[in-house]
Amino acid sequence: MEEKNLVEKNCILLDQDLHSFEEVIQLIGAEFEKAQIVKPSYVDAVIAREKVFPTGLAADGHNIAIPHTDPEHVLRPGMGVVVTKEPIEVSMMGSPEIKLQSNIFFPLAMEHPKKQLALLRQLMSVFKTKEDLDAICQAKSPEEVLAVTSKIKF
Repeated sequence: MEEKNLVEKNCILLDQDLHSFEEVIQLIGAEFEKAQIVKPSYVDAVIAREKVFPTGLAADGHNIAIPHTDPEHVLRPGMGVVVTKEPIEVSMMGSPEIKLQSNIFFPLAMEHPKKQLALLRQLMSVFKTKEDLDAICQAKSPEEVLAVTSKIKF
């Protein structure tokens, strides 16, 4: 089976004027639904899961978040990229009491829990470099983001 880029071009949303985690998820959830990646239950499920299992990560130069939820809300695998104009507060993965300011979000839709864990590991290795995160943060087009995220395969 040929590997393909997990990031959906139509789900790369740059320079967004959003002010809360919920707004980020509502925006990407609508795009995921249009692309037939997720079910209508996705947005509420991600927001609820984030309260219990936050997905913020401190990265070199940029904090990121990788919001996702259980496979029953997913129709097919996909990933988005949302870059906000201003940082938004998220809780740190594994330490919800620690708050991070993030303006790069990598929302995920995965159908298989085992693949989700492998993908999270892959994402963390790809995005631990400041150069990749800088390039995504400064991107002016979805194509520029795809050039960086082309390493992410499923």
